Amino acid sequence: MIRTLLKTYRPRPWWERVPPLELLVAVILSQRTNWRNARRALERLKERFGAVDRLAEASVEEIEDAIRPAGLYRSRASVLREVACAFGGSRIEDLLSLPYEEAKRRLMSVRGIGPKTADVFLMLARGEPVLPVDTHIRRVLVRLGFASGREGYEELRASLESEVPPEDRLRAHLALVAFGREVCRPVSPRCDICPFSAWCPSSIKPKRKTR
Repeated sequence: MIRTLLKTYRPRPWWERVPPLELLVAVILSQRTNWRNARRALERLKERFGAVDRLAEASVEEIEDAIRPAGLYRSRASVLREVACAFGGSRIEDLLSLPYEEAKRRLMSVRGIGPKTADVFLMLARGEPVLPVDTHIRRVLVRLGFASGREGYEELRASLESEVPPEDRLRAHLALVAFGREVCRPVSPRCDICPFSAWCPSSIKPKRKTR
């Protein structure tokens, strides 16, 4: 299944040109929203404050106003300010030099950053060979019968990583997310164009015409 998706989805590595702290802010803004809105919110932040490090000196209300396009701006604003305080300047580079478990623990010490967000950031920022499981990926795995839906985040991540070689995990994550957004959607899934519909236990089969 992963090999099929890797042939279909070939994302551009936009993250390679983004400074680490700005990338962390972008990852937080992209939670539960589309990338277009997250990018607009990020651009507004940079227009308002210049470097994202300066969020540490801004008020929560100022940050809220800048990130409104991304949604959930009230809860995210305080998280972004805390991120800038915790990892501004050279501290983000220090974080990226730490072993995986310690870097992840430091990231998760900031209220509002969970294991998935930490894993996505480390995957993009330094090529950490993890395969983060977001809501789209969990839905795809459950519908296809690879997961029950009762697994915790770490259990499901470890199970998926055991099936995907480290060198393919970043592309596999992005391909699964794209597949979940475009085909295996939460509402009205496109089973008619899904390459796995023939054996998917959740597939919506086309109705037969009656005479």
